[in-house]
Amino acid sequence: MKIGLCFFPKVGGSGIAATQLAIEFAKKGHEVVIFTYDTPFLLRQSRHENIKLMLIDLVSYPLFKDIGYPYTISSASKFVEVITKEKLDVLNVHYAIPAGVSAYLAKEITGIPVGITAHGSDIHILGIDPAYNSVMSHVFKKTDGISTVSKYMKKEIFKNFLEDNNKIHVIYNPIDTERFKNQEVIQCDFKKLYNNYFIHVSNFRKVKNAPFIVEAFSEVVKENNDVGLIMVGEGPERKDCEIIAKNLGIEEHVLFQGVRYNLTPLYSCSSALISASENESFGLTLAEAMACETPVIASRVGGIPEVVKDRETGLLYDYGNKEQLVKHMFTLLENKELAKKMGLKGRKRVLENFRFDKIADQYIKWYETLIKR
Repeated sequence: MKIGLCFFPKVGGSGIAATQLAIEFAKKGHEVVIFTYDTPFLLRQSRHENIKLMLIDLVSYPLFKDIGYPYTISSASKFVEVITKEKLDVLNVHYAIPAGVSAYLAKEITGIPVGITAHGSDIHILGIDPAYNSVMSHVFKKTDGISTVSKYMKKEIFKNFLEDNNKIHVIYNPIDTERFKNQEVIQCDFKKLYNNYFIHVSNFRKVKNAPFIVEAFSEVVKENNDVGLIMVGEGPERKDCEIIAKNLGIEEHVLFQGVRYNLTPLYSCSSALISASENESFGLTLAEAMACETPVIASRVGGIPEVVKDRETGLLYDYGNKEQLVKHMFTLLENKELAKKMGLKGRKRVLENFRFDKIADQYIKWYETLIKR
C-alpha cells in the first residue's frame, strides 16, 4: 500500500507518534510519503527505507506578510502534486484544521480516499470556535473516515460535528515499548539529593494545570523532606511554576529540565508521574510512564480513564481536588509494594493495548476500509 501521512513535526505528542507509525508501516513493507513543513525529529536520527519526505512550501509573498503563510493552499497543492505523481492509495492527515481542510481539497481534485485523525485540540479548541465549526463539520461529513485516540473523543466528535457515529473509529495512540521500558540502573541528579521524586511532563499550556501540581507538591514536602519534583517541558506556564516554587520555599525540591527527548530514565526512577490536566484526549505521557513500570496519578478527565485503570495502574482524582492529589502522592510514597504492583500492571496494560505493531495494524485495516468505500 502507498500511504500519505501529514502531521506536524513536533518533538513530542502527535508528531512523535505519527513518525513512529510511519516507520512501523515501512517495516511492514508499505511505502510511506510524509507531508510536513520540516523534517520530523525522529527522522533526523536515521534514514528509513520505504519512507519519502515531502516538504510543504511555506510561500512567502509580500501580499501575505500581514496574515501569515497560506498553509492550507500550499499543503493542498503539494498533496495533489504528490498523489498524482506517486499514485498514493490513501491519505491520512492528523488534525482536522488545517490539514483536514487541505486533504478535503485534494480529495475533490484527485478522488483519493482520505482519513482524518483527530487528536484533541482540533476538537476542544478550534472545533468549538464559531469561526471554524461550520468548516470542520463540512470536512468531517465529506471525508471518507475519521479516527481518533479515545472513546471519549469519539463521543465529542459525534456530539459536535456528525450524524453518523459509525464513521468514527477509535485507534489509541501507539507507544514504543522497546524505547519506553524500565531501566534497572539509573543515574540522575535528583537521586543524589532525594530518595524519592515525582515527575510531570507537559507543554505547560494552561490546560495542563502545572502550577496546581507545584502547589500540591509543597504540601508533600511539609511532611516529607526527602522528595523532589522534576518538571519536564517548556511552555507558557513554566515561569509561573518557577515563581510559585520559589514563593512556597520549595525551589530546591523542584528541578526544571526543559524539553527532554530521552524520558525513559526519568520515568523509570520516579515514584509516579503526575498529571493535573483539565482535559486530555488520551494522555501520551501517562502511557509512556506506564510502559516504564511507573504508576500514574492523574485527574479523572477526558480519555485518561481509558489509559489509566484507577487503583490498578495508577490513582485518579477529581479535577482540581488538591486534597485527593496530595493523598495519592503520599499513598505511593509510603507504599512501595503497591507502587511496584501498579507499575507492573501498567506495563502489561500498555503491551496489551498500545503496542506499536498492534496500533499500526489497526491503522492499516482502517486504511483498507477507506479504500473500499
